[in-house]
Amino acid sequence: MTSKYLVKFYFVTLMIGAVITTAISLVTEYDTVTRYLFEGQFGDFFAGFIFLIGYGLLIATVSQVVFYIYLFIHPLGMGIFRKLWPYVQLLLIMYAVFDLFYLRFRQVGIDHGSTWSYIWVPIIIVLAGIGFAYYKNKITAGNVFVSSLFFMIFMTSLTLLPFISVEDTAWIYRSVFTVILTNAYQLIRLPKYIEDSKKEKEARGRITKSDINEQKRAELKKEADEKRQREERQIKAREKMGYKNKTRPAKNKKN
Repeated sequence: MTSKYLVKFYFVTLMIGAVITTAISLVTEYDTVTRYLFEGQFGDFFAGFIFLIGYGLLIATVSQVVFYIYLFIHPLGMGIFRKLWPYVQLLLIMYAVFDLFYLRFRQVGIDHGSTWSYIWVPIIIVLAGIGFAYYKNKITAGNVFVSSLFFMIFMTSLTLLPFISVEDTAWIYRSVFTVILTNAYQLIRLPKYIEDSKKEKEARGRITKSDINEQKRAELKKEADEKRQREERQIKAREKMGYKNKTRPAKNKKN
C-alpha cells in the first residue's frame, strides 16, 4: 500500500474515533459536558468538547497500534503453529471472553455494588465481534472467520485493558464503542485500501520494490507448487509400478 492510502487510512480511522467518542460522550456525560451548552456556559462546554475530541483521537490511535500488532502477530502465528494456529486463536478467544466476563467486569460490578450494570459491556464486545467476523468472512474469498474473531474479541480486549482498569467508569463508556467500531473499520476496509492502491500504481505504470518482491514470491510459490505436483505424480507412478510388479509373480504362479 502506498503512503497516500496509508495516510488516508490513518486519518479516516482517526475521524471515526473522534466522531464516535464525542457523539456518545455528549449523551452519556450530559451532566459534565452537554448541560453547559444549554446553560449558556460556552467556555466550559467547548473545553469539554475539545477534550472529548482529543480523547477520541487517542483511542483511535491506540486502536491502530493494536491493529498493526495484529498484522504482525497473525503471520507470525501461522509460521510458528501452522495448522494449529486457528485452534490457538480459539483458545485465546475463550480466555479473553472468560477474562472479560469474570475477572474484569464481575470485579467492576462488585466494586460498584451492581454486577449486572456492567455485564452488558463484554456481551456487546462478544456479539459485535461475532457479527463483524461473520461479515468479514462473508465478503472475503477464503475462510477468515477465526482470525477475524480473534482480532475483534482478543485484540479488542487488549485495547480496552487500560480503560476498564480505572475507578471512573465514564472511561468505559467513552472507550468501548469507539474501539469496537474503529477495529471493525480497519479489519473490513484495509483490503479495499490495498486494492485501490494497487490499481492506482498499475494505472500509473509504477512498479515499486515491494511489487517486485511480491512478484518474485508469487513465482517462487508457483515453482514450488509445480515441483510438489511433479513429485506427487512421480510417487503415484512408482506406487503403481510397484503394484504391477507385485501382481506379476502371482499371475506367473497361477499359470
